[in-house]
Order: sequence, then structure tokens, then C-alpha cells
Amino acid sequence: MSLSQDHIRQLLAEADHPLGVKELLRVAGLNPGQQTDLKRALRELVRAGAIVKDGKRFRLEGPRVPRAPESGFESRRDAAAPPFKKRGPAPGSGREERRGGFREERPGFRGGGDFRRSLQRGSRDDRFEESGQPAVEGILHMHRDGFGFVHPVSGEGENIFLPPGEAQRALDNDRVLAEVAGRPGRFEGRLVRVINRRRELAVGTYVAQGRHSLVMTTDTSLPGPIRVPPTQMARDGDLVKVRLGVGADLLEPGQGLFGEVAGSLGRPGDPSAEVLGSAFAHGFNDEFPPEVMDEADAFAVKVTEAEATEGNRRDLRKMPLITIDGEDARDFDDAVYAEPQAGGWRLVVAIADVSHYVKERSALDAEALNRATSVYLPDRVLPMLPERLSNGICSLRPDEDRLCMVADMTFDRHGQRRTHELYPAVMRSVARCTYNEVQDVLDGKDVPHRNFLKPQFEQLMALARALMGMRKARGAIDFDVPEHKVVLGEDGVPQRMEKRERKDSHRLIEECMLAANEAVATYFQDEGLPTVYRFHGEPDPQKLAAFAVLAEAYGFQLDVEDGVSSKELDAFITQLEGHPEQRALNQLLLRSMMQAVYTATRVGHYGLAAENYLHFTSPIRRYPDLLVHRVLKAVWARKGKKPSDAQLDREEERLEGMAQQCSERERAAMTVEREVVAFYAALMMKDRVGEEFDATVAGIAEFGFFVELDEVHVEGLVKGESLGPGSKLDKRTHSLVYPNGRRVRVGQKLRVRLLSANTTARKIDFEALQFEDEAPLQRTGGARPPPRRREYVNEAPGRHKGGRPGRSEREAAKTGRTPWRKPAGDEAADAEQWRSLAEVEETPFGVKKAWEPPTAEDAATVEAATVSGYGDEVLGEAPAAPRPRGRFSREGRREEAAPARAGSRFLRSRTEEAPAPKAAPATPAKGKRKVIRPSLPATDEGSEPGADRPGDEAVRDAKRSREAWDAERSGDAAPSRAKPSREAFTPPAFDSDDSAPAASPHPGFDRIRALAAQRGQLPTGAAPGRAGAPKKVRKAASGASAKAKPSKKSAPKKAGGSKGAGKKPGRGAPGKRKR
Repeated sequence: MSLSQDHIRQLLAEADHPLGVKELLRVAGLNPGQQTDLKRALRELVRAGAIVKDGKRFRLEGPRVPRAPESGFESRRDAAAPPFKKRGPAPGSGREERRGGFREERPGFRGGGDFRRSLQRGSRDDRFEESGQPAVEGILHMHRDGFGFVHPVSGEGENIFLPPGEAQRALDNDRVLAEVAGRPGRFEGRLVRVINRRRELAVGTYVAQGRHSLVMTTDTSLPGPIRVPPTQMARDGDLVKVRLGVGADLLEPGQGLFGEVAGSLGRPGDPSAEVLGSAFAHGFNDEFPPEVMDEADAFAVKVTEAEATEGNRRDLRKMPLITIDGEDARDFDDAVYAEPQAGGWRLVVAIADVSHYVKERSALDAEALNRATSVYLPDRVLPMLPERLSNGICSLRPDEDRLCMVADMTFDRHGQRRTHELYPAVMRSVARCTYNEVQDVLDGKDVPHRNFLKPQFEQLMALARALMGMRKARGAIDFDVPEHKVVLGEDGVPQRMEKRERKDSHRLIEECMLAANEAVATYFQDEGLPTVYRFHGEPDPQKLAAFAVLAEAYGFQLDVEDGVSSKELDAFITQLEGHPEQRALNQLLLRSMMQAVYTATRVGHYGLAAENYLHFTSPIRRYPDLLVHRVLKAVWARKGKKPSDAQLDREEERLEGMAQQCSERERAAMTVEREVVAFYAALMMKDRVGEEFDATVAGIAEFGFFVELDEVHVEGLVKGESLGPGSKLDKRTHSLVYPNGRRVRVGQKLRVRLLSANTTARKIDFEALQFEDEAPLQRTGGARPPPRRREYVNEAPGRHKGGRPGRSEREAAKTGRTPWRKPAGDEAADAEQWRSLAEVEETPFGVKKAWEPPTAEDAATVEAATVSGYGDEVLGEAPAAPRPRGRFSREGRREEAAPARAGSRFLRSRTEEAPAPKAAPATPAKGKRKVIRPSLPATDEGSEPGADRPGDEAVRDAKRSREAWDAERSGDAAPSRAKPSREAFTPPAFDSDDSAPAASPHPGFDRIRALAAQRGQLPTGAAPGRAGAPKKVRKAASGASAKAKPSKKSAPKKAGGSKGAGKKPGRGAPGKRKR
């Protein structure tokens, strides 16, 4: 059975009570071995806010919604949720109502202590009535843990905290009215009503469940799965678009959401589904309501002659106006024309007359205000107006009549505006030009279909340079921050990220639009009439002072004691040109600046150093521009008649509300564009995990630093812990400081490796490999410091304060050699060390050079070792690899049990030599345990010439092993010699005077017999002389064992006392040591 998170949430949604881990295992049909994976998945869901941990049980964020009647979607949406049953005593007042071990709970109750208890409806309402705080209108922003904050739309005052039970009564990004109570710094709110429901759509996976179906969303801001009626529009597992059935009423926490499937987006993994999911989450839609489409379809596709000649509209169809836009643009809302005049130029900027089609209080106007802006994404555009208007009748297409609003201005040769005039007109564009075409013509390249416009381009460029010089002298700030563009392939998969190059053709249009916007703002200021201005305030003094300290750390001076004018700030930015930290410092300076907003109060624009400024030139994609056009027409309709003060106040208040709405939607659109670019960046990099790139540090945070790849232009995070523990953010220099003295600053060059690219979280993680002009970084394995190994003490090989020594140290202590250690960072020495080790091999004759052949001394060594009883060690199965001997392995335990043993039982390293042959004592020393190794007699006087002497069989076996090992080394097949069977083996006879037993074909039996002889016991079936030996041999062996058995007086006393000395080995018997 699957362990997917969607499946787990589905099971929790179906359950009528919280489920524990074992219950989930049983319900999901999993085996007990999957419990660890299930717990890991549950922890991830809890961290993501998708489920709630209730003691040792888990449930969804809200209680399970009951089965709705079959009367349709509305009845499902309006069905009331039953009380949720939760284990444990009921906190709070009132008697407890128990149902089979559960207590009933009101919808939305989350349990907890006095804080949550105080938020119950009765006491909460009384408290808010006594507070007397005014209600605040703001935007609700939900946290993944369930609580939320209301950000006042006015921008004044503090954010209002909403506890989970209250925040879940609305959706993320809703415009709400909240009552406040509490003290400054910790205002607490209660929702009064939803003013505007931002979100109507969601994206999720469709899960069919018979009569009831679910849509499992990955958006943590939504309260759990969405219940939908079964549909034929999608298959089980499809990504679908869901229209939420929430209306404008406050939600009951824990009741869940209902909706209807509005369409299928395909199977999971489709990039378009992820893009739409981000747009839906912030209140944008890819479709328009039917009533809006009906109004748009009612307009003609061409401008009629009556429309062209109505009122005071001028005819500019003979003027050679041109449009200059991007390669993929389809909505052309501005056209320009410039001609030289005495001592200056005349500039005509014609803007599409959208207000002629989008009337106030219409469905088109309401939808345009709700969106407030168009959203431009790599694979699509979410327009503010239907395409019939934005790409059709309102777009200034070439060779087609279009209605427009004109700003007609004149300038002197220094770029100073002399006169300006505003009027409606009808025009006909002569060419649709692109930025690249204009730039090529200005650069002197041959563009056949645009060469006839070269004089026009040159006049516009000359005027633009004069306007730039004027603004520069005035103190306008020019932030040249590069933007990135995602280039998609035909299949919709991102191919690369490109930087948007800012060319002279871009600056040309920018200067013309800025001049028109200032002229219209000056007109409203001169007339004393309200409108929607674009406001950009002065930088925050504290943030600017912090930036000045940072700039000083990089060698730049910025005096901020008496304030900084825009002219001084622009001069500082000019100093940064060409500096490696230019981009990073520009970004940090932008963060210290105020964000531009829309307002009905004229307060000027700091960044442009303009006293009056507004947006007039893009009404197709910005609602504030449409408002300015509408107000401008209202002024013309009055024909010079001034409105009363009361009318001006009401109009200013109305415009201020719409300005706040436009500011909020502009920020939401920027968030969507940023999220989508991050998604495509992660999608493009997910197949390149493990590759290395050159990068530049672009930003610093407490948890790490951000880098931008030099070639791919993708940003990602390098976690601070990856360079070592203890990193801290130095806010003064905006750098990451480590205890070892390392300091990471913006602008540094480094080499990174891609670790992961998560398209769901839209995050990319890198690993720093090497900073420029530095040695490669040592990997520390995450947040843990590198393991420190204590220096080994040769005088105390048995135990060590820092832990048991490693294998090389233990062997070095026995042999007296220096333990080998890998030289850190010295690759040459490392290679030489391994080369020397490779030349040494472990052979049956000892440790020898790999190229050195066996000698005559080796044969003698073999024979002597075999005779002395050490043949089982020297003649091991060579050349086997060293056996792993961990601390808790069998050999490791034996070694700890007998640390004073002289000889090693196994060949443990390639540098260890075989022990010298020696005879084992027949009787161990008193009070000291010794391993007795049996030996064989060197000769038998009673044997006939040519007959096998004792030990000859072992010598032949040794020679066979040597031949097999030599054949294996040379690659030839080993000679086929059958090993003597155990039953066929007959131990050689020896005199009864000799106490040494015969050698067994299995060396381990010899050690067992020796230990048994030491303790006076022989295991059954292991006594010498068995397996067909003569009686004389058996008697001799018995006599030898009796001689080796110590007396009662001299034998050391066993731990078990003397009672069990004669017992057979068994439970508790001293003959069998319990491990």
C-alpha cells in the first residue's frame, strides 16, 4: 500500500476520530515494518501544517465534514458540521458530555490551556465589547501553523494577530474587517466580516470516493481537503481546478471547504498546473466570469467613424506614430512620435483609450479592479481585461484606427519641459517595432523593413538622452538591477535563464513614458483636482544608517547623519559601477528604500526626484492608469467648473480606497511572478543534481547565504551549517562569520555543487566546494563538527580515555610500529602511501612483497609451523581479505576478554608478520589463563623407512595449499586434489609417554581439546583416538589428559565454587562459560 501524503490525509479525512500510528497502519493495510516510514511521513505533514498532532493521534486541521445530502452542490456547501469528538476531559466551563470515551466539541475548538479557553466565543465577545477599539480593514495573511495576521491596508499601525480558531474563519489574502483588543505590540483580533474574497479557485489532486470525492491541495493556507461532488470532467489522480463555494460569509473553523471541479489540468507534474496553482493562491484567475465576457463581446472589432469624430477628439491618423515593445508582446498600449523644433523637440505620446470601453460600475470595471494588474508569466499572461479588449480593440495595432489619450509636450535641448497639452484623439500606428529592431537601426545595422524609420529613431534617442541628463542633474536614482527571463522550449520545459539586457531602445521608451506621466501629474496639481498618484517615500533612516555601515566595510563612504538626498544617493550608486559587489550592494540599498505605492495624496516620488508623478501610460495592464484616464475625462466634462470641497473629499476618499486595492494587487502579482520563476528554475535544475558551477554570493541570511550561478543565472541557498557549526550573521558588515575566522560576504566568487532542486517547495540547495583563491573546503557532514580522534597512547594499549583504539593503533601497539594515518590534504603523500601498501601482500608464508617469489626458507617455515601446531594460522585461506573485527564482533570480544594473549589468532593487516614457532605449555601457569596450542612430535623411532611420519599429512596439505594459492595468483586453475574426508582420516599413533595429542583435520577442534584438557573435561566426540583409532591410542590420549589435569590443591578456584567441578557442561556449569 502507498505511503503518499495525499493517501494519509485521505484516510484521516474519512475517519470519524483522530487516528494513532497503529490504527493508520491497520487502516492503510501496511505491515509493521513500514511504521518508521509512516511516522516520518506524519512528521512532515505536521510540519507542513496539513495535519494536527493531538497527543499521540493525528487528525486534519479541522474536524471531519459529515456526508452531505444528495440534493446538489448548494446543499453540500450549506451542510453544518457535526461536533468533533476528541479524547480526554473537556476543558472549560459547563458539564462534560461524553459519548463512548469521547467528548463533544464545538466546531473550531482546538483544545489547550487558559489562552485558548479565553478565546471561546462567550468570553471573547465580552472582552471585545469592553475594549472599544475601532475596527481595522486589512489583508489576512495565514501562517502554515494555523494562525494569521491582518495587515492594515492603510499601512499605519501594527499588524493584528489572529489565533488559529479565528484566522481559519477566512481564507488567505482575503480583505477583512477585524476588531482589535489588547495592548500595543500584541493586538489580538476577531474577524467581523469578509470585505472581499480574494480567492475563488484552487488546484489539487482529484480523489474519487464513490458518492463523495475530495481534492487534495498542496496549499497549506487552505483548511484541509476540499469536498466536491463526483464529476466526469476528471479522472482519479488528475490535477483539477476547483471553484470554491465559500461565498462572502465567515467560515466555521473545522467545517472544511466545499467546491466544484471547474476543469482538469492534466496529470501531476504538469508545469502549467504549478503555474496556475501559484496564480490561484494569490487571487488571480485565467478565466473571466460570463457576464464580463458578454460585455467584452458586445464591442465592435473596429473603431467607427462616429466614435472617431465624437466630442473634442482630434484626428492624428496622419501622424507617423510607432509602437515599440518586446518580441512576444501582444497588447500595445503606447505609441510615440518626436520631431525637432527650434531649440528642442516636440514629443507626442498616445495611450490607448481604455476608459472609452470600460465604463464605471460595469462588470468589466469590477473585474478589472479586482485584478488591478496583468500578470506576465513565462508561459502565459493573466490579463486584467479580456483579450478581446487587451489584444483587440484597445491595442494600438499597426494600420488600424484606434482611440487614444494624448500627452503633447515640448522640450528644450536640455530636456526641460516647456509646455504640455492633454486631449483625446484617434490615431493609426504606422509600424509595430521591437526593441531589438530599434537597437539594430541605432547601431547602424541594416534592417530593411525598418530603415525608413531611422530618422524617427534618432530623434527619439536624442530626446531621450536629453531627458536622462535632466533627470540625472535633478537627482533621480537609476537602479540598474538586472532581471531574469525564463526561456521555454516547445514542450513548455525551461531551456535556460537569460538576463534581460537593458538597451538604449529600452531607455528610449522609458524616458518618453516618464515624461508623459510627469506632465499629466503636473496638470492635476495645477488644477487642484484629486487623482491617483504614484508615491515613493524617503528611505528609512535606520535602514539607511545600517546600509552606510555596510558600505563602509566595502570601502564606500555614505554620509547619512543629516539625511541623504536622491542626488547624493545616485552619486553613491555611480561609484559602484564596475565594482564586483555592485549588484549585491544595489540589492541591499533597494531593501532600505521604501516601496512605491498608489495614493490619492500628492507627496512626490523620491526615486525619480519628481514633485508630481503618476501612472498614465499603461491602462490595458494597470488599473491606476485607467482611473487617471477616467478622472481626466470627468474634468473635461465639467468644462472648467470646479467641484465643491465636499465633492473633492468624497472623491479623494473613494480614490484612496481603490489606490490601496491596486497597491495590494501589485504586490500579489510580483509574488506570483517570483514564485513561478523560482519553480521553473528548480524544474530546469532538477536533472543536474551533482554538477558543479561557478557562482557569486548574492545575499546573506542567518541560516546561510544565497549564490547566483554565473552561467545559468539561477539562485539557490548554501546552508550556513555546511561550512561548519556556529555561524552567525554580522549585521554590521552583512556577512556570515564562523568561529574558525571564515567570513562570507556578498560578491565573493566560489565553486558550488548542486545538492537538490525541489519544484514543490521551489527551492534549490547548493554545497560550497571552494572559494576563490582558497584551498578546497573540507566536508563536515552537515551541522555536526568533524570527528576528532584522540592521539593513541602506546603505553596503555588495552584502554583509552577517548574510547577503544582503532584497529591500526592496536596492531601498532603489538608490533611496535607507528600507526599509519592518512595525511590530510596531501594527495601526493596519500597516493604514495597506498602504492606502498599495494606492494605488500599477505601470503601463507608471511607478509611479503607482491613480486617476491617464495623461497626455500618459506618451505621450512611452513614445515616448522605445521609441526609446532601453528599451521592453521599460517596456512589460512590466503589470500583472503582481513576479516572485519569491530568492537562488538566475536573476535573483538575475545580480544578484550584476553588482551594479554601473545599471539594473534588472525592475520589482521598486510604489515603483520606471522608469529615465531614455539611449543605451547601443557599446563597453564597458576592464576593466569593461557591458550594451549597442541604440538606434534618431530619423529617416530618405531616407524619404517618411507612410511608417513607424524605430521607428514599436514605438510602435504600445506604444499597443496601453496600450489593452489600460486595458481590463483597466476590466474591458472588450481590442481584438482580432493580434500581428505573427515571419516577417512586416521590420526597418527604416538607413544603413551608423549602428552601431545594428535592433530585434527579441523584446527578449531585442537583448540577446543586443549581448553578441555586444561579444565579437565573433554567434550563428547572430540577426544583423541576417536573415529577408528586403535585402543592403544585412545588409552594413551586418556593418560595424557590425566597428566594435564591440575590437582584440586593447585588448580585455581572457579567462580561457581567446588560443587560443580564434576558436573557436565550445562546451564550454570563452570565448564561452559556464559557469554
